[in-house]
Amino acid sequence: MSAARCGRGRLRARPTEAEIAGVYCGVRSIALSALLLAATVSSGCLVLALQPAYDSESVVFDEALLGQWENADDGAKAAIDRGEWRSYKIAYTDRFSTRTFQSNLTKIGAATFLDLTEMRGVDPGPYLVPVHGVFRITVSGDTLTASPLDYVWFMRAMTEKTLKRLAVAVDDRRNIVMTAPTSEIRRWLAGAPDAAFSAAVTFTRQR
Repeated sequence: MSAARCGRGRLRARPTEAEIAGVYCGVRSIALSALLLAATVSSGCLVLALQPAYDSESVVFDEALLGQWENADDGAKAAIDRGEWRSYKIAYTDRFSTRTFQSNLTKIGAATFLDLTEMRGVDPGPYLVPVHGVFRITVSGDTLTASPLDYVWFMRAMTEKTLKRLAVAVDDRRNIVMTAPTSEIRRWLAGAPDAAFSAAVTFTRQR
């Protein structure tokens, strides 16, 4: 049966996969959209990539990103320092723990993206594969905004087969994983609709 519409008395026999995902991840997604870096620590309902969103030619470095940042909504803090070769070292602290990440900036058209992964040199073991989180960011003065890829939008796009050449899969924790090479990820990001990103999260510079 076709999708139900409010006020028209039309019913659907079963929910779509995207709606199931929305119910499964609803509370978690709200929490994740309120954080920049904690998303990569969560156990599920994330959109991740096997390959980075940057290559050696597209990496950029913006000193405006360096500093101590805080999310006023929940007090989470991100200390962003200079890393190796145009990279950043990010220590993210919430009320539970502190985690350290390696990240790189890349430009695609007029947009800037932060690619986040575990620190280099950390051995995850032979049966764990490092993955990348991708955030669309802006830095303006003492304000940093970041938008992670939206899980429910991706689940719906997978169901409706609208991702075209962007290869994706779902892992056993229900994370959506982009398995495409870097070139295809960048091509997709260049034309990605705003709806493919969650609401922007705002951090304020503390020093």
